[in-house]
Amino acid sequence: MRPLPSLPSRPFACALFGLALGSAAAVSACGPSPTYNWPAESALGYKVGPGDILKINVWKHDELSQQVTVRPDGAFSLPLLGDVPGNGRTVTEITADIQSKLKQFFQEQPPANVQVSEVHSYRIYVVGEVQRGGEFTPSGEVTVLHGLALAGGFTRFANPARIVIVRRDARGERRIPFDFDAVVEKGELQQNLALQSGDTVIVP
Repeated sequence: MRPLPSLPSRPFACALFGLALGSAAAVSACGPSPTYNWPAESALGYKVGPGDILKINVWKHDELSQQVTVRPDGAFSLPLLGDVPGNGRTVTEITADIQSKLKQFFQEQPPANVQVSEVHSYRIYVVGEVQRGGEFTPSGEVTVLHGLALAGGFTRFANPARIVIVRRDARGERRIPFDFDAVVEKGELQQNLALQSGDTVIVP
């Protein structure tokens, strides 16, 4: 994996960008980083997808404790409980669903635990001014910086202060700003989100 190439400081790069375009608007676009609720995005957690393998543990019930694979239709099956939806849900949501179903069969509800044993559905996309853009399928969650490293780093034409993550989920589609310089030089690590499966990182 090649390291991300060194880049000129943000003020200097912005000045060059504005002079090249001959536009005051271009210079003003290089102002302070936009504000965004990055903690809310970080709190989403990993979303299970088809092909992922889950380890289910139900205390004192070996018949329900097993390893299951999320089917292409997004569900998996457990004895007694039947089909349980998995696609697009966190392990916390899946655990709560299993706990709810257990109430129908046990007077004293046994505690359950769900873990992701193997990840197979995870896909991210990095496009734009990077060395090797395209689809990537890491074996586990990666951050924005890791995603950029997988793509080989920036080209010489990249504007790393204006990177955008396009995310689509139950909340709709949104564009999440990412300022490379602010993360690396100023330590604003809240921007370095764990990418969700299906996220697209766009480097202008």
